Amino acid sequence: MTTDNKPDSNLYAIERTHLAASRTFYSVLRTGLAIAGAGTVVVAFLGESWPEWLSLALAGIFIAVGYTMIIITLNNYQKIVTRLKIEQNLNVMSPRVMIFLTVIL
Repeated sequence: MTTDNKPDSNLYAIERTHLAASRTFYSVLRTGLAIAGAGTVVVAFLGESWPEWLSLALAGIFIAVGYTMIIITLNNYQKIVTRLKIEQNLNVMSPRVMIFLTVIL
């Protein structure tokens, strides 16, 4: 708080940064899981009509891209949150908890 009882705009900026990082993480997590799920759907739809090696290769590409997106975004989220915790002493959920929740999914 400032001396004239107005909220500190820097604190709000820090909180907005954390919220934006969380929103981005969750949206990419959702997108990555959808892409990985599409890989399994590819096998179901192309199972009989295309050669097995091709449908499995496409499914593998979808799954690899989806989980790569999740891993990269998790790494970026962890960097941002760790920096906010160290530099701004912001009390937020630990990135390790996010890693644990992501692995469970």
